[in-house]
Amino acid sequence: MLRYAILVCASLLPTIATAGIELYKTDESKLEFNANFVGAFFQNESWFGESEEFLGGDTDSWGEFGAELGFAWEYTSGKSTLFAELSGVYTSTGNEDASGLTIGLDKTSEANLEQAHLGWRSDDPFAGLEEDTFSLTVGWQDYLIGTGLLIAHGGSDGGEHGGWYLGLRKSFQESVVASLESKTLKAEGFYIQNRPRRGGTQGEALGGNFEYTFAESLTAATTYMVVDPKLDDTDDLDVWSGRLGWKGLGGLELNGEYVIENSDQIDADGWYAQAAWAFSETAWSPWIAYRYAVFSGDDPATAKNETFNSIAYGYTDYGSWFQGEITGNYPLGNGNLGSNMFRIKATPNESLTLNLLYYNFKLEEPGTLSPDVTSDDWGDEINFTADWAVTDNWYLIGVAAVLFPGDAAVQWTGGNNDWWYGMLFASYTF
Repeated sequence: MLRYAILVCASLLPTIATAGIELYKTDESKLEFNANFVGAFFQNESWFGESEEFLGGDTDSWGEFGAELGFAWEYTSGKSTLFAELSGVYTSTGNEDASGLTIGLDKTSEANLEQAHLGWRSDDPFAGLEEDTFSLTVGWQDYLIGTGLLIAHGGSDGGEHGGWYLGLRKSFQESVVASLESKTLKAEGFYIQNRPRRGGTQGEALGGNFEYTFAESLTAATTYMVVDPKLDDTDDLDVWSGRLGWKGLGGLELNGEYVIENSDQIDADGWYAQAAWAFSETAWSPWIAYRYAVFSGDDPATAKNETFNSIAYGYTDYGSWFQGEITGNYPLGNGNLGSNMFRIKATPNESLTLNLLYYNFKLEEPGTLSPDVTSDDWGDEINFTADWAVTDNWYLIGVAAVLFPGDAAVQWTGGNNDWWYGMLFASYTF
């Protein structure tokens, strides 16, 4: 386990807007009840046909169920708003899932607190900033930076909690986030703590995030944080991130991020660059993208550890930042990994979105995965997804994927079968 990762989290399905039931409303305040029920069912030839030998259990099929229920409150007076949210999450896993965390456990379901925060927001507090808002939020809350490469999800799912793939535990506990946002500027200061599974390490991060948009087309951003893993023999980790995003002429989009991680024991980095083109005037509005990403692995010839630490990464879109429905969710994280990703997205109508993704994976330092691994060729993966908003309340997702093992995967697991994977997900919100 990465010593500086302040959590180990599972993939999240696309964020689904929750339509609340209005319990009370006046001109100044309102109270809503929100609920989201989800379920996922899997069939897959896991771990290249060697799940029993490699993990100690048969993980070829399992099911997951989850629900989140809560209340949201607001009170507005003039340009100021007080707000609060309280919710709980329940998840359950039936049979043993391919993460391996449920193997040997008698209990794989649990209910936990999810949101429990209080906040204050003020509109137009500063002269000279266009459409500016200042907010301060304290408690158990969600927090996201950029595409979620470093900070996205604060809770750990799977194991005794159940719901590894659903990943409903997103909030950071005992956190403070101060934010100033305008049309061109975002400046944030944050203190966050993760919520590990039993026996896990609870770390914390303190830092700031700054983003500025030039001429509505170029966004430059930087983040700095200090991560304290709360381990006696491990120093704090300094993390720097720089990000750029540009929407050019026509449908061209360019994005990238570079991360440096340093301490007395760590010297790691990671980065990605992506180019995309949106065909907005074409039938089905196709969007195509290519991304190259590389996250360092440990060089055994040096005193420091060069393995990239993913901190509190999570899902914001397909491929970000669980790379591959199979590779990114089960056998590998982002450290010690390089990838080429090709993606095509199409929208036949307002309610249906299709995605086709291809990945080629390479290990940066094969021997750190296992002494038996000498090849850097992890394999090739193909994903197909269909997201269908059936009604305002019902949402369906289908996923089909296959991972063709390279020599590194065969050397590590002992299996050489293609890993086939299928998933059907249904959600009901009100």
